Order: sequence, then C-alpha cells, then structure tokens
Amino acid sequence: MEILSKITIYMVFIFAAPLFMGLVNKLKARLTGRIGPSVFQSYYDLRRLLRKETIYANSASFISRMAPVVSFVSILFAGMILPVSFTRPLISFNGDLILFAYLLGLSRFFQILGAMDIGSSFEGMGAAREATFAVFAEPIYFFTLGSLAFIFGRTSMYEIFHSITLGDPSFLVFIVVASISVFFLMITETSRMPVDDPNTHLELTMIHEVMILDNSGQDLFLYQYSAYLKILIYATFTSNFFNPFSMAENYMIGFLVYLCVMLVLICCLVWIETMLGRFKMKSIPQYLLFAASIGILNLLIYSFFRK
Repeated sequence: MEILSKITIYMVFIFAAPLFMGLVNKLKARLTGRIGPSVFQSYYDLRRLLRKETIYANSASFISRMAPVVSFVSILFAGMILPVSFTRPLISFNGDLILFAYLLGLSRFFQILGAMDIGSSFEGMGAAREATFAVFAEPIYFFTLGSLAFIFGRTSMYEIFHSITLGDPSFLVFIVVASISVFFLMITETSRMPVDDPNTHLELTMIHEVMILDNSGQDLFLYQYSAYLKILIYATFTSNFFNPFSMAENYMIGFLVYLCVMLVLICCLVWIETMLGRFKMKSIPQYLLFAASIGILNLLIYSFFRK
C-alpha cells in the first residue's frame, strides 16, 4: 500500500510539471500587460508534438534516436530520488545525492551528444556552451547540499531534508542563503534568464534551444517534457530547504508551505525574466562562481558561529 501511494504521488508530480511552466508563462504575460496563453498551454503543445512525425537529418546516427529517450528517462529517475512527499521517495539510500546529480548530468551528456551528432555548427556551438557552463554549475550543487550532508552526517536526500529544523535563527540564515544558491543553479540548469533566453530565436545567442533545433515530433516532445520536469525538480529541491515535508504532525500545513514556496519561486522567475536582461557569455561563469562562493562562505560562517 505504501508503494502504491508513493507511485501515485510521483505520477501526480510528473504530470504537474507542464503546469508549473504554464503558470510562469501566464504570470510573465500578465506582468507585461498581455493576456497570455492558458496555464494549460504547455499540455496542448506537448500533445501537438506527440502527434507529429519525427524527422531525422541525413547525417544523424543512432545517437540522435537514443539521446532524447535517455535524457528523458534520466530526468524521470532523478525525480524518483527527490523527496516530494511526507514518505520516502521511490529511490532512497545512503549516497543517493550523488546519484541524483549524475542522473541530471547523464541527461545533459546525452543531449549534448545528440546535438553534436547532427553535425550542425550551430548545435555544436550550443553543446559547447552547455558543457562549459555545466562545469561551473556543478560545484554549486555539491557545495550546497554537501554542506548539509556534512552538518547532519547523512548522505541520503530524504534524511538530509528531514533533518532540517528552522528553530535556530543562525541555521535559518544558513538555509535561506543555501536556497538562494540553489535558485541560481536552477536558473542555469533550466536555461532561464539571465543565463539563457528561452524565447530567443537567434541561433548565435541560444544555449539550450539551439541544441534541439533539428529535433521534431516525439523526440522534441521528450526534450520539452524533460525541460518541464527539470525546472519542477529544481523548484521542489529549493522548496525542500524550508522543510515542508517534515511536518508529520500536520500534513496540510506542510503542503501549504510547499505551495507557498513554489509560488514565491514562480514570482522570482517571472520578475527576473521580465526585468533583467541576459548576461554576456563571458559574464556567466562569474555569475556561477559567485553562487558557488556564497555557498562555501555560508558553510564557513555557519561552522564558525556554531563553534
């Protein structure tokens, strides 16, 4: 019965991913004075792509056929590790925080391979940028979540997040700063402003979108759904720092905390993408190093004051 409830919660989480982006796009349109598309527009787009024929370039090999599937499945398995309910996730063991990171890395790796397999100079350029920025983004994850693992002496994501207590003011500051670092990571990994512009159609400035220019039909469906899942996974990952799923005595309050944090994240995304311009390419590594450095500094300051 417990396994069935876990699967049900996970399936709801998976199907809610396009709704998250629908809310972001709707709020962005409202903020700029437009009516905007329906919050369910992402579902309509996915259904349209699923019905279309998949066409491959003449230079494409089996890698182009395999990459979207592996990328999508890797994201699905990463979601199984992330705590998104009051019970243990479907996959939970000591050290699963490493598996979570490298499942997301595997998804990126095959997406890069698929882009390079086409032989297009534009897609190769996007793949090079994606690989370069990933080098700077990965330390943010390990310094942030690794610091929590170091403090609690645990290496399972479920146990780490369920060990968070917000009663200590110094630890509350630590958690807030750590969540800011992960928010920077979310923007980078999901190709949002100011790192990448998801709405641009100029190949020379694209990162993520230029990598999937030659994909269509079901392959593009898998890539798009992967993007929706990825941003929801990182948003939930950020919300877990505020301990919404550890309130076993009152599930309703915990769920309301989760919804409130997700709403705040949506508003932050909308504000950034509406008010800020995209950074120059040479400034993005500095931006990511800043996020990693505040994570390291946060751990050092917390450790110093705890002593």
